Order: sequence, then structure tokens, then C-alpha cells
Amino acid sequence: MRLWLFLFGLLAIFAGVVAFNLLSFNQFSSIDPVALARCEPVAGITGPEDIEIDGPRGRAFISSLDRRAEDARGAIHVFDLEDPLSDAGWRDRTLGAPEDFKPLGLDFYDDGEARRLFVVNEAGPSVEMFDVRENGDLVHLETFKERRLTSPNNVVAVGPRSFYVTNDVRPGRKARIADLHFLMRVGSGEVFLVDGVVWRVVADGLRFANGITLSPSGDKLYVAETAGKAVRAYDRNPENGALTPAEKFSLKVSPDNINVDADGFIWVGALPQPLSVPSLLKDESATAASEVLRIDQNGKATTIYRDDGEEYSAATVAARSKGKLLIGALYEPKFLLCDLPKSSD
Repeated sequence: MRLWLFLFGLLAIFAGVVAFNLLSFNQFSSIDPVALARCEPVAGITGPEDIEIDGPRGRAFISSLDRRAEDARGAIHVFDLEDPLSDAGWRDRTLGAPEDFKPLGLDFYDDGEARRLFVVNEAGPSVEMFDVRENGDLVHLETFKERRLTSPNNVVAVGPRSFYVTNDVRPGRKARIADLHFLMRVGSGEVFLVDGVVWRVVADGLRFANGITLSPSGDKLYVAETAGKAVRAYDRNPENGALTPAEKFSLKVSPDNINVDADGFIWVGALPQPLSVPSLLKDESATAASEVLRIDQNGKATTIYRDDGEEYSAATVAARSKGKLLIGALYEPKFLLCDLPKSSD
């Protein structure tokens, strides 16, 4: 009898934990639409998971992969913000290298002499570095790999061969225990700083370390903590790259990729119900809600766009260029090109 009571107690505790996590990830919440930006779909680029703006040249780099197609090779597109109808935006710019390529997060670096695009390659797992030609074509220069980089997600460059990269869960996203790490909010995420040769952990204890970006001045580094429903801010030492924890911006949704615009606003592609996302891989009819947030310098978050998934499913990134906002997603065969109102620009 005591054994049965003990087992029943364990089952009740487990059910309570599961119910708590489902509620905390908004799984049963209604999604009320918000549309402060007027958006139009741009079809033809599948799985536009991350978007990076090259402001001076009026263009956007878009990572793309059809995640439902077995053994598909990904691509990097260059979209002309001044000429949205240009055919050049729909061709892959990587020139076929590397051959095994499944891109996730990316970052553009330009110091006036070197122009580089750094791209997380899930197939590596690795970070790929490309030279960016004036016409947007990408010439593969180098692959960065390290045994501790088990699950790279996003990258931000700080030099021609140096960068920070997030490792979302230490066991790796494909490990069976990874889902438990996410659901139980285990702090196994970390951030590496790579100086071109040496890899060192500069932040850890993150609950699924995802998007990463720098402030315009470079003295602040921001990391999206997806399972933690927060964006973490770190003070950055520009001399040695060391990070010191600073602010934490708590959110009601799970942030994915993040970008900082020229005015210092943080743009967040977010998942209101992240536990719905895994079902999208096998079921093309399934949807997951999308949200885009703008965080100001005081940490105030404003929802610019929200949808229950019928119009746009599982948004992962938002990138602003002047009065335009580009929104990308994990599985959609399109991205959204939005006009921002003056109050949001």
C-alpha cells in the first residue's frame, strides 16, 4: 500500500511540474493580434531564420533552410531594400561552399577594410566565415570548430576573425535530454568568445542561450535566454572581451534572435508559445504564434507585431532598417516586409 501511495505521489508531482511548465510557457493562453506595422509577405525564401541588416548599402542578409526537406542545403540571400523586386535576392550567394551547410544565426562585420559574414552552421557544428564582395556574393574563407561547441545558435562579430557565439544547451539540441533542459529551464547555455584561435567561455548558466548582439557602441552585449523568457545584458570590456552581468529584461514570451538598430533599440523575434514549435517539423498544417518586441534603453518592451500563427508562424527574428522592418521565421516559405509607423521608427 505504501509503495502505491509513494508512486501516486511521484506521479502527482510530475503532473504538477508538467502543468506548471505548460502554463508558464503560455501554452493555453489566447493570442490577441497586434499589428503596429503594416506587413506584406515576400515569398520565395524558405525558412528565413535570421536576418542581418547592412544599413549603408541598403540590404539584408537572410539565412535560409528548408528544414522539412531531408538533406537540404541551406543558403544565404541578399535582399535589396531599395529594390525589393530585384531577382538577385532569390539566389544563394554562398557559391556552394561549404557543401554541408545548414545556417542559423548570422552577423555582418564591416570595419571599413574587411567585410565579413559570420554564419552558424548547424551541420558542423561550426561557425563559417565569408568574405563579402561588393555585389553581395560570399566567398568562404574559414570554418571555426571546437569540441565544446555542441549546439551553436547565433553569432556576433567583434573583429575580422573574432566573434561571440551562443551554445544554447551544452548536450546539444539533438540530444534526448535537450528537451528536458528546455522544459525544466536548466542553465546549460553559454557564450564563447573566439579570438580566431582561442575559445573561452565568457558567460554561462543561461537557460537556452539563443540570439546575441552588440550595442552600437560595442560596450554592451545582449543574449536572448529563450527558456528563461528574458534578454540578458552584459557590460563588455572592449580590450579583452570579458563580460560582466548587468541588466535582465524579463519578458512574457520566449525570445529567439535579437538585433540592435542604430538608435540602440533591441528588436526581438519571439515565440509566445514555444512548446508548439516542435510540431511544425512534421506537420505543415501546424502553426505556432509569433511576436515581435522592441525594447528601449530603459528595458521597456513594446509589442509591435503579434499573430496566432495563421498569418505568420513561429517568427524568429526582426530586423529594422530605417522605416522598414523585416520579420523571419523557422519554417515559413516567406518573410514579412513591414512599414513602421513614425512612432515606432
